[in-house]
Amino acid sequence: MENRYTFEAHGIIWRVMYDHSIGVILLEMRDGEQKEVSFAALELKTGEVLWEGLQLEENWWVSMAGVKDGFLYFSEFDQNDAIPKVKNLQKLNIREAVLVEDYQEDPVQLLSAEAFELPIVYPVESEHYTTLRTFLQQLDHDIAESDIHYYETPNQIIFVFIERKNSVLQRKLLICSRKGEVLFQEVIDTDIRGQIMDSFFMVDNMLLYIKEKEIWCGLSLASLNN
Repeated sequence: MENRYTFEAHGIIWRVMYDHSIGVILLEMRDGEQKEVSFAALELKTGEVLWEGLQLEENWWVSMAGVKDGFLYFSEFDQNDAIPKVKNLQKLNIREAVLVEDYQEDPVQLLSAEAFELPIVYPVESEHYTTLRTFLQQLDHDIAESDIHYYETPNQIIFVFIERKNSVLQRKLLICSRKGEVLFQEVIDTDIRGQIMDSFFMVDNMLLYIKEKEIWCGLSLASLNN
């Protein structure tokens, strides 16, 4: 049985981080019209929202810098510089959603997405592109000439590709069994111009992706085996 969750963001999902030590996804969400940035934290496996809509005193010139041992670090930028430079770091206890001032030295190296795996990208001119495109066409997909993103697990094959639909381009997610049976499919972006760099992420048997720029989605691949 399919086990999937979604989270509607407060604006465009601009940045994603993952603290592997506590199993929590962090989202940076930007509202360009209001010039506001807010943040959310979700449990990786269930999508349970730990908190959302969190804002700092500086509500635009700030961004997630990295995670470390259950803490999220924010970079605040000096907007008066021609090229904004980091002014200072702030530290948040992720589980408690509380800013911490412990006067400890900031970590030398922060993490952003430890354990995340990305798909293999097959450009149009690559050796395996024709084989993948032929397979997808046999499943009645009108494939546009664009990169195909591909990932294999012991039980599934995952594709993200661009297809034509009613004279417009849309980005499609497709999951098949190793025998070619369709297990899951979804249009994740409509009326687009081309492929993006990171169409999905894999971690701990969870498939993670962003739909229409503002919807965070998580799908348990284990559930597709049942």
